[in-house]
Amino acid sequence: MGMMKRPFCQFGAIVFMLSLLAACVGGQSGQGSAENAKPEGVVTMTESGVEKQELASIEDMVAGSPLTAKYDNVIIGSFTSSEQIQTDYPEAAADCEKQVVKQLKSRNSYKNVTEEDGKTFPGKTAVVNLKIIDMRITSGAARMWGGVFAGSSFMEVLLQIRDAGSDTVLHEKILTTSNNAWAASYSGGSSDVSLPSDFGVLIGEYLSKVIPTK
Repeated sequence: MGMMKRPFCQFGAIVFMLSLLAACVGGQSGQGSAENAKPEGVVTMTESGVEKQELASIEDMVAGSPLTAKYDNVIIGSFTSSEQIQTDYPEAAADCEKQVVKQLKSRNSYKNVTEEDGKTFPGKTAVVNLKIIDMRITSGAARMWGGVFAGSSFMEVLLQIRDAGSDTVLHEKILTTSNNAWAASYSGGSSDVSLPSDFGVLIGEYLSKVIPTK
């Protein structure tokens, strides 16, 4: 009887350790959780009164009402994050911003798209400021040892749009995204690593829907 209990106890210990690993690893900088993410297109309201929307795919994206004015140019004025996020994920903002600009340019809708803040162009210009307010990227080691138990990676970015030369915010929203823990485990964590870049594509597409062109 004692011989039968030992393998069961060992299995239970392994499950416990995997669960503990899932709770502790991944380098989460904030208090958010991908488990709280909403389905694509669903908008919720945060305690600060800013709407939050989950982005999952370009095909199913619902951006809501566009700005009333039409624009010739788009400038990514700033893309910032907290010191803790910069320490934990030093390349996240740059990787995400690069894909935002690339996606906007791929639409061939605007005369100029740049991340060079302060640059001036003929016509009407929209300035976009972004800030990573929370994120968690599951580490390769955590994914290798914990698999699906290591949880999902996620990002939350505060987006604000204004006219060039004005401080008035015309559009403000928290955009979020997360990956599928099962898919990430199956792919060896590739979607964890690429999440900032993948999110940049989604943000760029979101902006192309919210900022109309002439």
